[in-house]
Amino acid sequence: MLRRTFQRWGLPDRLRVDNGHPWGSANDLPTDLALWLIGVGVKMIWNKPRCPQMNGVVERSQGVTQQWVEPQTLADADQLQARLNWAVGIQRETYPAVAGRSRRAAFPALGTPRRCYQIENEDALWDLDRVDQFLASGLWRRRVGPSGQISLYARDYWVGRGVIGQDVSIRFDPEDRHWVVCDHRGQELRRRPAEQLTRERIIGLRVAHRPAQQSNVQR
Repeated sequence: MLRRTFQRWGLPDRLRVDNGHPWGSANDLPTDLALWLIGVGVKMIWNKPRCPQMNGVVERSQGVTQQWVEPQTLADADQLQARLNWAVGIQRETYPAVAGRSRRAAFPALGTPRRCYQIENEDALWDLDRVDQFLASGLWRRRVGPSGQISLYARDYWVGRGVIGQDVSIRFDPEDRHWVVCDHRGQELRRRPAEQLTRERIIGLRVAHRPAQQSNVQR
């Protein structure tokens, strides 16, 4: 659906999102979908948890659309889609939003995508280096489990029995594409390949997919 939207309206510079599925959290590793968006060239902005007012225009728009559409009165998904198309058309093309003009009349340039996107050209547009550079700017926390391991994207990594129950920090090294695990003093404990962060797995939204046939504990 995002691909179809981008093809119709162009690739946005940024997306402001909440912390629920599938967008993820600004305080932890980005989700599969967020990684794909970063790779395609969209900056991600996460709202603070439980602060819908940070995206107030969108929240209000959703409420107004629900009132106009009255989904509880409709018989099926086809009727719902038709009513949504009608409501969006009214809001965009007819409703006097800016000095008596509709949104389309007030902002005609929005009808011409500034950053064109074609689904069939995504392979050439998508860049793994964007993902690497984004991850390299982050620092994440984990508590070492009772077996001496932590989990990153549904993959278990051995850290050591000497730090069981302790908090460790994780960063991403873009040079060798490794996870680097450090103790509370910043001393490196382990360095493990970020095998789940391949181009194919990110585009396929399978970064956090855990194979059922193995435990994935890496020592």
